[in-house]
Amino acid sequence: MKGWQIERACACSSGPSALWLFLSMKLGLLILVLASIFQIGCSDHGQGHGSLHLHQPLRGGILYELGKHGSGHNLELVTNDMGQLELFALDAHAENYVRIAQKQINLRLSDSNESITILPLHAVADPATGETVGNTSLFRSASPVIDLLPLKGSLTSLSIGSSKYENTPIQFSGNPKP
Repeated sequence: MKGWQIERACACSSGPSALWLFLSMKLGLLILVLASIFQIGCSDHGQGHGSLHLHQPLRGGILYELGKHGSGHNLELVTNDMGQLELFALDAHAENYVRIAQKQINLRLSDSNESITILPLHAVADPATGETVGNTSLFRSASPVIDLLPLKGSLTSLSIGSSKYENTPIQFSGNPKP
């Protein structure tokens, strides 16, 4: 019985070392978990994506990715309170607006009869942000498009910086339901 008490006393006397080992293991596990969570996000280095990877539209509309993920751009389509179609030019991760020089963006739309209609979206100036026609991220239709929904067609030509996008397919059924 005394032998057991001595062994027990020895184990207890090394208690702080055992406690330190236990806490170190927990801290290491926490660091691993956090590193894994941060690894799931976007990667600009060509690595794969995690299952939780999402880009959120800034205005509650529908996002369209242009070019290779992470190195291209995004467009957000949304209808405003007056029913007009608005197109916003966004960066590669849909986090920031990108001003472009175009004064108009054309959508080439086809209906169920295969009739083709060009819907022009005009550059919109905004004194609050300093955006001007020829230096803006916002383009808007002159009239409401609600009666035309769903829209199906292509964006004919868009230049953002040194990137040029031609005949990009677009489908828009309206703003997502909250």
